[in-house]
Amino acid sequence: MKIITSDGKPVSSISDWSTVQDPKHWVRGRSAYSLAEFILNRDGARLLSRAVSTVLGESVEFHEAIPEHKVKFDQHRNPRVHDLGIYGETESGKSLFIGVEAKVDEPFGMYVSEEWRRADTPSKRNRISQLCDRFQDAPGICEYDEVRYQLMTAAAGTVEADADMSILYIAVFATDCYDEEKGEANFQDYQTFLTRAAATPTPSQDRNAKSHTLNLSGKKLTAIYEYFDH
Repeated sequence: MKIITSDGKPVSSISDWSTVQDPKHWVRGRSAYSLAEFILNRDGARLLSRAVSTVLGESVEFHEAIPEHKVKFDQHRNPRVHDLGIYGETESGKSLFIGVEAKVDEPFGMYVSEEWRRADTPSKRNRISQLCDRFQDAPGICEYDEVRYQLMTAAAGTVEADADMSILYIAVFATDCYDEEKGEANFQDYQTFLTRAAATPTPSQDRNAKSHTLNLSGKKLTAIYEYFDH
């Protein structure tokens, strides 16, 4: 798998990866650094592709990965930024995109209700309403007010990538910085998101990778949540 920056520069070391990171988030033991180390030094691409293959029921091949990959999901200015965007292909010839969200125990951002309260312009509130409309027939945020906003933008930014099949992959790294209580709270927030989005469990032989499918604006999204020891 080739790893490149958004402007095409090769990424072959932790140092290369760090050039596209916000320095305040680039801390050993936290999510951004742990993802880079996982992919570059711990055969992470093979482990991710194995889980995806198991969930989809066919082998997959990863071609290209882009740290901090931006995908526009609406007409507003700020895109979704995936911690890692991976493009590949399934054995049956379908194009594949995996939007990776890395976590140690960092939360999935604020709740939708909090984002709504802090939105200081009609444009920002309109964006939140439009995002919620992707997940439900009626407009507004009423059913999603206690859902983490980051999970919703991650899902939207995954299905809008140019691919036949869309995978949102939550990769949790149990580093020395991992707090079990915070990690469990994150998983519960993820479960709430799945419930509100009417996701259904995906039969899988992989006990470590919990997988579900949901529909988003008429597109199918497969969501995978997996813990990795560090």
